[in-house]
Amino acid sequence: MKKVIVIPAAILILILVAFATMGAYRVPTLVVEFVEKRPAVVESVEYTVDGLTCRGKSRGFAGMISGVEGVVSLTTYVRSNTAIVEYDPTLTDPVEIETAFEGPIVHEDEEYFLFKAKK
Repeated sequence: MKKVIVIPAAILILILVAFATMGAYRVPTLVVEFVEKRPAVVESVEYTVDGLTCRGKSRGFAGMISGVEGVVSLTTYVRSNTAIVEYDPTLTDPVEIETAFEGPIVHEDEEYFLFKAKK
């Protein structure tokens, strides 16, 4: 009879602990390296991005900044809607990266804006 009560109680406690501590750990949604060899000097910028809501949108975000020369890596966290971009400061800057991901996506002659940096 005690097992009938103890096991569900233990499961409930574990679930409550998981919910209580889920904000304590920052688990990335997507990590992408765009270059094979890292430059000697790398800087990073963190954006809070409206529209960064899932792994698929993280991949779309990666696709939008992948064409920017000098972007080294990307790490996204959809739980906090943040993206950390590492870049070579001799080739690009945060404004150019932001312009790339805030630009429109054209599909069937219509423009869609998926991402917007929060200021």
